[in-house]
Amino acid sequence: MPMKKDRIVLDFLRLPKFQKVVFGKNVSAQMKDNPKFATPDVSVEEVETATNLLETRSVASINGGKESTALANQAEESWDDIIRKMAKYVDRIADGDGVVILNAGFNIAKQPAPASRPEFSVELGATSGAVELRRQAVEGAKAYIWQYYIGETPPTNEESWVTAHVTSKASVELTGLTPLCKYWFRSEVVTINGITAYTSPIMQIVI
Repeated sequence: MPMKKDRIVLDFLRLPKFQKVVFGKNVSAQMKDNPKFATPDVSVEEVETATNLLETRSVASINGGKESTALANQAEESWDDIIRKMAKYVDRIADGDGVVILNAGFNIAKQPAPASRPEFSVELGATSGAVELRRQAVEGAKAYIWQYYIGETPPTNEESWVTAHVTSKASVELTGLTPLCKYWFRSEVVTINGITAYTSPIMQIVI
């Protein structure tokens, strides 16, 4: 069965105005002078201009007022249209390559979950810097230990792993992680018979 290609998720359209400003600035920074995105459908300069205008008008509308609010909403609609066009361009250039999508500052749509639950899984959380870790429940489990490591490859020494949480459930959400960093995650279980072996490490680029 062929692997499904990664694609951009248009989650930025649901962000509040000020979060859209942060998102737009990150897209500009990631794509500017990047040879991978040499001929975008809308220029990086247009993204910067739309983002700066959205920021200025959003600040001006903080204290209310029909005119300032209407101008902020108008700037938001224009920003949405420009970033949506940029997203379509990046999706076309990436051709299913999730790393290319992430390098442009956009997020990847979650793939459908497999029919059978794996022993251990890692998924991106609903917010930036968050991941959800899940594993199969173990009979007689007293605690589940969740660890991570930041780096290109998993370390060979135990001391490099960071214990993020110890839970009574077979799932946990880790927050406050550094976006665009490569993380490795693993889990072990404390049972009435002792501690199980760690799961095989799983890599996830946090966004």
